[in-house]
Amino acid sequence: MNLRFIGVASSIASLFLASTAIGDEPVKKTVKASDGLSIACDVRGKGDTTLVFLHGWGGDREYWKNQADAFAAEYEVVTVDQAGHGASGKDRKAWTVDALAGDVESVVKDLGLKRVILVGHSMGGPVSLLAAKRLPGTVVAVVGVDTLQDAELKRPEELIKSLTTGLEKDFKGMVGGMFGAMLAEKSDAKLKDWLGDKAASREPAIAIALMKDLFSLDQKKVFKDAGVPVRCINSAGGYQFFTPTAVETNKKYADFDAVTISDVGHYPMLEKPKEFNEKLQEVLKGLAAKK
Repeated sequence: MNLRFIGVASSIASLFLASTAIGDEPVKKTVKASDGLSIACDVRGKGDTTLVFLHGWGGDREYWKNQADAFAAEYEVVTVDQAGHGASGKDRKAWTVDALAGDVESVVKDLGLKRVILVGHSMGGPVSLLAAKRLPGTVVAVVGVDTLQDAELKRPEELIKSLTTGLEKDFKGMVGGMFGAMLAEKSDAKLKDWLGDKAASREPAIAIALMKDLFSLDQKKVFKDAGVPVRCINSAGGYQFFTPTAVETNKKYADFDAVTISDVGHYPMLEKPKEFNEKLQEVLKGLAAKK
């Protein structure tokens, strides 16, 4: 048999296998949190660094459907359903953001992860900072996604009360309006429905408790205590609940920097996945250069 042909065929096969490995089905895991609650997650890929993706309020691990396979070629990738969301448990006495961070700690330890970058969207940003504090030396950085815009921001009490009272009176109706206002004007209308349907299916008592606790966090302390570099990929503006990213303010409390994406709302990883993935890759390379 022609040895040159064998070599070429082998190279083609290797390329094919490398490309298809990225799209392999994830390994589904269930981890027990410290209080016994089940935390569902998917594991893909291999690498010296693990990216742990954390969705925001009302979401689930499907928020990262455009990132999980894409980054599994270079990293181990773990996508998590936070407690009270998706396939994870919903029977917990006290629903706090720090309890969610404890769940992340349980996932990292149970899976034996050694070098972790937490990627957190919205509520997942503060969860990531609190988890970094719990896992010194293991979590090496946090990447926030349209979150952690301003460590000194204080939401008006009237706004918080209006929002939470509205959710208590008409959870599904309020959620539908909120998610419609959090996308850019040019974003796919189907995406709004997809996001809204997910959030509206959550247990109202859990969702409201988490929102109240989220608003009560001392953001400055949370930033300071994380002890790791913090990078953000945030929206450049153009949606109702937009908050500008105060880079210089945040630098007072952490090793912080941010990049922005234009013409997206609160969900850049879903609204412009290709551009988001490029930005995330750049951020990860920058963090690697700091080692």
